[in-house]
Amino acid sequence: MRSVFIILAVLLAGGCAGTPVGRLTLPERNTLVREQLEIHSDFPLSAHHRLFEELTAQRTELCRRLSLPRSDEPIHVYLFENPDRFHKFMRLNHPGFPDRRAFFVETDVRLTVYAQWGDRMAEDLRHEVTHGYLHSVAPNVPLWLDEGIAEYFEVPRGRQGLNRPHLELLAERIERENWQPDLRRLEQLAAAQDMTQDDYAQSWAWVHFLMESRPECLELLRSYLGELRRNGVATPLSVRLATMFARPDAALVEHVRWCSSL
Repeated sequence: MRSVFIILAVLLAGGCAGTPVGRLTLPERNTLVREQLEIHSDFPLSAHHRLFEELTAQRTELCRRLSLPRSDEPIHVYLFENPDRFHKFMRLNHPGFPDRRAFFVETDVRLTVYAQWGDRMAEDLRHEVTHGYLHSVAPNVPLWLDEGIAEYFEVPRGRQGLNRPHLELLAERIERENWQPDLRRLEQLAAAQDMTQDDYAQSWAWVHFLMESRPECLELLRSYLGELRRNGVATPLSVRLATMFARPDAALVEHVRWCSSL
């Protein structure tokens, strides 16, 4: 579970009293530019690392699937080789953030991803970089949709966004508790800390439903994002889905059941 953090002020530049700030600076000895991504680290980076190849291909796929233009706004990706240094840096500069392996941060002038290098780096970067790609071209994307799209694209390419942990969670809840989705409630969520694991799973499920169930559902999502880009606001997706399905919630439950049979 990860979250988008939008910072309305300039990133903190100083440290706490008595803290040796030089030991907590950003890793930027090495820089690798791959299309929109500017990847920084203090350890050697391979220009043809398969992860970076995947991230650049992901940009093409995201823009194609969602009918979004490409942006040339840089996304700065800072990779920390040492987990302790990463956590110290985040605690110092973003003390309100939870304890996680990676973050996406947006300010008025900069898109940034912070991540620690590790076994789940590919999943983390696919997720956080998706936020960067999306925020660089579409303003005011609702939190649930922002996270749902990132949860879809964090899955390796070729798997049609099938996020197994989310799918298994929802399928079990449907069978045991007769779980029902509530998109209108998701649309009211404005703070990442208010999202539960179930909310992330449901957000992913709605995005997967829109992108993988029927062509007209994908077109509905594309038109929604297009309206956001043009106007900064758009008719909620819950309202749009209600014009297409008598019971969108039941349609999503059936989609989850179908996916769990694959």
